[in-house]
Amino acid sequence: VSNEVGHGIVPLGELSREFVDESGWLHQAIAASAARVEFIMAGLALTLKEQS
Repeated sequence: VSNEVGHGIVPLGELSREFVDESGWLHQAIAASAARVEFIMAGLALTLKEQS
């Protein structure tokens, strides 16, 4: 479980932008090794990946 930080405006601060970028790379790496990935927004689940 993690927070999505890349769906907003691009932060002005360099450190904030780096955090958003690194979070994105981390989420991709975790999703690549996971059997199932779901994105939850407004209480609705969207299955992004599901291996049987």
